[in-house]
Amino acid sequence: MDEKDLIERCRAGDREAQRQVFDTTSVRIYRVMLRMTGKPDDAADLTQDTYVKGFRSLDRFDGRSAVASWFYRIAVNEALQARRRQRTGSLKLQKLAPTRPREAERASPDLRLDLENALADLPPEERALLLLRYQEELDYRGIAAVLECPEGTVASRLNRARERLRGILRESYG
Repeated sequence: MDEKDLIERCRAGDREAQRQVFDTTSVRIYRVMLRMTGKPDDAADLTQDTYVKGFRSLDRFDGRSAVASWFYRIAVNEALQARRRQRTGSLKLQKLAPTRPREAERASPDLRLDLENALADLPPEERALLLLRYQEELDYRGIAAVLECPEGTVASRLNRARERLRGILRESYG
């Protein structure tokens, strides 16, 4: 079944179709939420909220992007709203069990911890950009669909986020 048919079934309230969408996207959504919040329970709650909102508003999904992008967008918004509600709280990132090997995961534990702490020091919007690009491996077009902005805007914001991350890491290493 193609994605368009799957979405139509979801819109009609077909629980099996909704489960199929959830099963194919939820691990990635949860992983982004965990890295955004740093708390497994909060990440699980926000992931659930993402799907409740997504399925309730699926009539607004226009099909110009993948359904995964639709849920990423909702997830990023949910994480940013949660962050705004918890402004006084300090975010610490926790590492999710790796789903595939990456360079950062093969690096020393100290380097990973420094990188995670540096990511936690970034503004949530910049952290979201970096996670979508490097953890979820979305290209600029995919990120633009998630964030609903032009690809050029993604490129400039991503460049700014990388520069800020470099600055934080430089301060850590003197």
